[in-house]
Amino acid sequence: MAGKKKSSKSMSYTQRIAQVATVGMPAPVQQVAMSKIGSRILLLLIPILIATGVITVSFSGGIPSVTFNRDRAQAVGRELGADAMRAAERVRQANDPTYR
Repeated sequence: MAGKKKSSKSMSYTQRIAQVATVGMPAPVQQVAMSKIGSRILLLLIPILIATGVITVSFSGGIPSVTFNRDRAQAVGRELGADAMRAAERVRQANDPTYR
């Protein structure tokens, strides 16, 4: 009998949210977002991107519209890069016995 195969693994709650969130995206993006680690990263990354202004969600007539601000993304990327360099320098100084 031909029938629909049941998946041996059930989807987690985060994977189901990722599935709904990526409905209009290309299949490769959906596959990554629906993986165990991808769905967790997605749930952490989306609020951060919204809080930093990289992604903006607006509603018009009850329909959500998502926009991506490329300029803000580049600015946030530069800020993160600068912060990472400062943190790396502090680690180097803390581990360098000749620095003191």
